[in-house]
Amino acid sequence: MILGVLGSGSWGSAIAVHFGRLGFKVIQWCREEDVAESINRERENRRYLPGISYPDTVEAISDVERFFKRVGDVIFSVIPAQFSRDFWSRFKDELKRRRVICASKGIEISSLNLLSQVYKEVVGGKYFVLSGPTFAREVAKGLPSAAVVAGEDKEETFALVNMLSSKIFRLYSSNDVIGVETGGAMKNVVAIAAGISDGMGLGNNARAALITRGLHEIKNLGVRLGAQERTFYGLSGMGDLILTCTGDLSRNRQFGLSIGKRTGKVDEKYVVEGVHTVRAAVELAKKLNVEMPIAEAVYSVVHDGKDPERVMVELLSRPVKEE
Repeated sequence: MILGVLGSGSWGSAIAVHFGRLGFKVIQWCREEDVAESINRERENRRYLPGISYPDTVEAISDVERFFKRVGDVIFSVIPAQFSRDFWSRFKDELKRRRVICASKGIEISSLNLLSQVYKEVVGGKYFVLSGPTFAREVAKGLPSAAVVAGEDKEETFALVNMLSSKIFRLYSSNDVIGVETGGAMKNVVAIAAGISDGMGLGNNARAALITRGLHEIKNLGVRLGAQERTFYGLSGMGDLILTCTGDLSRNRQFGLSIGKRTGKVDEKYVVEGVHTVRAAVELAKKLNVEMPIAEAVYSVVHDGKDPERVMVELLSRPVKEE
């Protein structure tokens, strides 16, 4: 089988490297021609995943039409969330014939939809989601990791998990697509808040409080969207949240740290997914009448330009409410 990977960022590249090392033939589509050339000639994605050697089983292609002619039945879509609709719409006929595993995380700002809802609207084919506590560099280095593959069809999801799981990258199956996607998207928002807190030197207690209350916010939003509550206490919920809020490889946490330390530049906020996701999350929470004070605090800092110290103090000293 020839696996396809749409995307050449750090996570898409890590997926290509991992499955290539497992012995799969992998075709990776790269938007930038020079990235594809770097992978094929130097066996390294120097722009997005430097220092990681590509196995010979991976071939990079910058021609998307050629990509679809070469790949088999299973494709990983690692297109950034805010660009997924456009890409999927342009190639819906090719995608509909295949099993698509979305490895992107986020909520579409324009529609306030999860990516599964976007895919169902524009393509309507077989859709699965991959999410969990997985830093790209660690997966690419072959360090032990675990994640969840979720799909509406239980048998087909389990078949994918059985085919793709390995001793190094253990996969679990779920039928809760909405829950897995909500956890994967919203953890980036809480990670920014945790990073701001740490950057201000507010301590481990404050970080633990933000993670715990952040999980509560994520769960409430997900359940309102139709997710299963238990999903948020697993790998794609609590596991991913803890990793992203505490690990130094987390770009969203690092961005929050730069804000808390007042060293971050305004332009930097547009390179982390949590900054985009929080825009959609705040609007979605209002629409569904879900209280999300952490998301609102992050929004006020990164989009309204409010003072992070004042915002964090107000957030952490809010009056206690009975739940």
